[in-house]
Amino acid sequence: MMRTLAVMFTGLAIAAAGGPDRGGYRWQDSDEPGGPAFGWVDISGSGTRVPLGDDDNVGPFDLGFAFDFYGRERDSVRICSNGWLSFTSESHQFHHFPIPDARDPNSLLAPLWADFDPSEAGSVYYYADTAAGRFTVSWVGVPIHGSGDSCTFQVILDTSSAIVFQYLRMPASVRLGVDSCSAGIENDSGRFGLEYVRDGFPMENRLHDSLAVKYSRLQHDACAEAVLRPAGQVFAGDSIAPLVLVWNAGLSPASFPARLRIEGGYEEEVTVAGLEPLHDTLLQFPFWTPSADTYLVELNTGLQGDEWPANDTLRTEVSAAYQGELRYDDGGAEAWFLKNGAPTTDWAAAVKFSVPYGQYRLRGARVFLADTLPFSKVLVCPDSSGAPGLGSPYLRADSVIGSQPEAWVDVSADTLVTTSPDMWLVAFWPRRAAGPRIGEDRNLPVDGRTYYGSPTVRWFPYPDGDLLARLVIDGRTGICEVGPAGLEYLAASPNPFRVRTVISLPASRIQGAEEPRIRVYDASGRCVKNLRAYGVGRETYSVLWDGTDDSGRRLGAGTYFIKMGSESGSGLARVTMLR
Repeated sequence: MMRTLAVMFTGLAIAAAGGPDRGGYRWQDSDEPGGPAFGWVDISGSGTRVPLGDDDNVGPFDLGFAFDFYGRERDSVRICSNGWLSFTSESHQFHHFPIPDARDPNSLLAPLWADFDPSEAGSVYYYADTAAGRFTVSWVGVPIHGSGDSCTFQVILDTSSAIVFQYLRMPASVRLGVDSCSAGIENDSGRFGLEYVRDGFPMENRLHDSLAVKYSRLQHDACAEAVLRPAGQVFAGDSIAPLVLVWNAGLSPASFPARLRIEGGYEEEVTVAGLEPLHDTLLQFPFWTPSADTYLVELNTGLQGDEWPANDTLRTEVSAAYQGELRYDDGGAEAWFLKNGAPTTDWAAAVKFSVPYGQYRLRGARVFLADTLPFSKVLVCPDSSGAPGLGSPYLRADSVIGSQPEAWVDVSADTLVTTSPDMWLVAFWPRRAAGPRIGEDRNLPVDGRTYYGSPTVRWFPYPDGDLLARLVIDGRTGICEVGPAGLEYLAASPNPFRVRTVISLPASRIQGAEEPRIRVYDASGRCVKNLRAYGVGRETYSVLWDGTDDSGRRLGAGTYFIKMGSESGSGLARVTMLR
């Protein structure tokens, strides 16, 4: 969830920053206005020298106060020669890991995790300054093993539970990311943490002389975390219940409005009441129906007194079209679902899809496989009383197998479907087989439309994730009608329209210099749009219609009629557009 920001909010400069992580920590550095000031604390005279050899870890050393780290109070810390502290670990790990990482060491403060050797040169000091309310550890002139370079840096902890890393002298090799290292913090389990830099990346966070990086938590911060639905590509004309995730990244309970805006006039608000610190919550908004277009989606949290406005607003883009994939996953395989074939009965996995159109063309099915073992067959079939209608499939493919592991397997089709809007994709294991393995997605939202079991006995819902199976459909099934013979000269495409419909007619059908008039009628015969095609003297007249009525409002799904005529009524044709 790490973000790097340099944003301006109504005159307030937000420093270069990252986070928050799941513990609510974020960093700010001294390279931008508003960040912490660099101020080296020299403890070489007042502090205690730590007797450290190569790859050594000693302690614990008393802090002199209670220090809150990821919600747990600590009063002592251990010091490792390799540029890190830990509240729990006795490791002396010299090879740096990514941050976070579940491997030991955890409960970690790593200003410069690299292979240092204080037995060669330099010194490490600590000083518990109870009067000033801070605890400092400094590595002074300590060489990187085998490189000939040495570094001087420190960690400062204080009674507010803030963490400051300071870098007094960084050699060129470290500044340029040549020598590998990690810098950041990590909780007790290593499940979450916040990395500032690793191996010189990101480039804007490279370590240099006179740099300060501060890690801290806030009391009040509501975050627009994710727009889960709509996301990516959706189907035009579908009724979509937007689903979002908001997070209280502060240390105090939070109540606030969450506003969702979708380009084209959709704007709704849901109130969040008493969200616990460091917890998130799912919010569902009223239904939205897109047209075939691209939309900007904006989620905003409006917490009064928010101390970190940089994460209040999240913007994303969604495209809507009539052709695409029906899916209940985000495209990534986070886990694997394995089901063995049974000796005496067929076993299968199934996903139920709800198609947003009354009629459409089924273009194919897709399944993500972890290996190259075959399915005995894959079916796409209608719904039959809440279960797959296996006896009348729209698509059947035998011995479906992947050419390589961890890849999508595609089965093509071209079938017009005019019956049930509910469809099932069913994949059967061979009897007595131990595979194949189907990819599974466990990211939110989990729609719970996946099933497994014996089709002849019963289906078991599989609620923990979504199987990576999809349908490819095309809802573009418009109808074209023309008038009496000889008047079939009005053309409109695409049919049905997507973003814009192009309406064209030949100039030879227009008498004199009259302007051709084009009108759009709804199914009740009401005129909803008046259009004019200009350009007298050209071979063809054209006009673009963007799907709005005369007031600029976008029309809903349905059947529309386009009529063309000149002032003298010299010609007339009709086209029905299914939108």
